[in-house]
Amino acid sequence: MKKRLTSIIICMALVVSLGCVEASAQEERVQCGFAIALNAEPTDETSVIYNQTHYVPMRTVFERMGAYVFYRERDGMVLALSRDGDMIYHMVGDTVVTVNGEQKVFEKSSVLEEGKTYIPIDMVSAALNPDRILYDDRQLNIQKYMFNNNYHKIIKDVLDACGNDDFYPERFQEYIDYHVEMPEYSIEEVVFRVNLGLDEPFYENVATIQDPYALLVLVNKYFRLPENFEQYNLVNMSREYTVNDGKQYLLAGVAYESYVQMADAAKQDGLSMRVISAYRTEAYQTNLYNNKLRTTGKVNAERYSARPGHSEHQTGLAVDICSTNRAFEYTPEFQWLQEHAHEYGYILRYQKGKEWITGYAYEPWHYRYVGTDAAKRIHEEGVTYEEYYAKCVAASEFR
Repeated sequence: MKKRLTSIIICMALVVSLGCVEASAQEERVQCGFAIALNAEPTDETSVIYNQTHYVPMRTVFERMGAYVFYRERDGMVLALSRDGDMIYHMVGDTVVTVNGEQKVFEKSSVLEEGKTYIPIDMVSAALNPDRILYDDRQLNIQKYMFNNNYHKIIKDVLDACGNDDFYPERFQEYIDYHVEMPEYSIEEVVFRVNLGLDEPFYENVATIQDPYALLVLVNKYFRLPENFEQYNLVNMSREYTVNDGKQYLLAGVAYESYVQMADAAKQDGLSMRVISAYRTEAYQTNLYNNKLRTTGKVNAERYSARPGHSEHQTGLAVDICSTNRAFEYTPEFQWLQEHAHEYGYILRYQKGKEWITGYAYEPWHYRYVGTDAAKRIHEEGVTYEEYYAKCVAASEFR
């Protein structure tokens, strides 16, 4: 049920005094003193009149009008988040400004002047939608009326989190929407949950994985493998590393090499690390999941069994070790894995107490190969793979 919002309108004004100096006719440019005073101490800047068009420093104007500006150095892309909740993209040197997905094209492009991006006045108007802009060769005055209702307070809460390392500017609208939906959560909780996809129920808004062969691929209840995906780099595991049941066990080559090293090290300590499940085809996972549905019901089945296309086993990077009984947690083998698995690039995938993140019940037997660098960090920080992935693999492009 939507709540009634009461609005208070406040006026935000940006007043700029311009003291222009002469420039050569060849350059057709005038450097101007640019002094801004808006709820802060005045800041000296430089505006530019170039080919009879007034340019102002984008970051300074946007930030003084309540927006946050992010820059992607590799290609010169600017992303600004406004107090209206708008997402504004602009490529430095281009004539296009994109506001909430709508492109607006201008006659003149932005320019880069001494490491700063300058945009024409009409770009400011299109991006920030001010109520009034007055300017001549001596003064620039920008006025904007801002709503101060519950929704805009939420936007401000989200903007206040912009400086946090875990804040992804590209997810601005998602943060706002989820904060509206779950006002009882702090902004830190909102950002955390949205980054992990937890603002959506499991198996809703599912995305197909673009690079299913990547070592750090994330397969869970929000990301599925392409239909009929098959891992091509599979190795037939030696029987000394698997349970003796006459079945063939396959594992991706890089995961198998590390598993052999890990199992051999455990053997030297008098332990036996035998795999009871490794690579699975989508057809095999389909039969497994459907059987769980028939025998245990949907709720219980989805606590332990992945839907087809959503199983890590299909990547060839996951193994079940020794037993699928919860009692495995109390064995010497499990204790050894807790201390040493990360040294060989393996992590306990579905941790106790983190079911609300992973979507699966605690499985002390399920281990995933992610490489030693990732495994070491996950082990040291005590985080799930979802948390590591959001922070280290799928991090914002504007950091």
